[in-house]
Amino acid sequence: MTRETINTIGFEIFRERLISPSKLGISSRQINYWIHNAIVPFVSIQETTSKTVIEPQPNSSKNSKQKWIRLNLAEAVWVSLVKELFKFKIPLATIKELAYKVWQEPREQKYADEVFKYHINNNPNNLQDSDLKSLANHLDDELLMEHHYRTIINPFTDMVKSTLYRNSIPYTMLYVPETNNYEFYYGDKSLIVDLSSVYIQKPMISLPIIPIVSKVLSINYNDKKNKDLHYLTNVERQIRDIVVFKRPKVVEIAFEDNQINPIVITEKHQSREQLAEYILYNKIKKGSKLLIDIRSSGNYKITLIKK
Repeated sequence: MTRETINTIGFEIFRERLISPSKLGISSRQINYWIHNAIVPFVSIQETTSKTVIEPQPNSSKNSKQKWIRLNLAEAVWVSLVKELFKFKIPLATIKELAYKVWQEPREQKYADEVFKYHINNNPNNLQDSDLKSLANHLDDELLMEHHYRTIINPFTDMVKSTLYRNSIPYTMLYVPETNNYEFYYGDKSLIVDLSSVYIQKPMISLPIIPIVSKVLSINYNDKKNKDLHYLTNVERQIRDIVVFKRPKVVEIAFEDNQINPIVITEKHQSREQLAEYILYNKIKKGSKLLIDIRSSGNYKITLIKK
């Protein structure tokens, strides 16, 4: 993976704020309340900015501009998790404490610094010497680390990034309300062995991450302003282009050997979420090709052919 790819994907996931909370079923009042109570850290509260005028105007609203809250992918997944926890009647003070553990404790413990050191010392992505030197310079810049990298690099955002890379599934947040302990679980088979007694002896909530990420990504997929999503493979981008930009009524997707179950995508938003979930669960290998059959009434059949 090149430095350009890492930077581009990182920008899309952690810095580019395009997702409206309302698309996630969260009102403006709710998100502002959550931000005010430190449940959604590092996101600015909604503001109204006024233009400078020489004389008072009869209609002052015309001189004001609303600054709407927008979330990046990681923040959108987090507020969706918060929404699910409130459904279980978890108190606000408890979720506030959980938010501190998820976002602020890794910042104080300098989790991001350890990630930088790992990449500098082990270079798993085969970066060039100049890139490693740049990482080292960032690591030495305390202000940059404290106010930027430590706010966006933590175990939670690592899990979101891993979900998009589809390194291993399923992904789950295991949460014990009584103790406010949590674990991001990456889905290997040794679940009971890995968990400490606090998870085995207390009532526990399991929040699957894939459906939440799928909903967030479906919003991202359908935003025509995002011409190119760099966390998708070339084949996945082609499928997205057909579904989003050509907007057919029906798209059938299948593998040539039926290795993966076929899926039918319609104009309905829920069906678009299924496309995001389908791509997350079924990573399409590089080198795969598309056989596109354009049918009557603007319908498509796409067959994925393995290289």
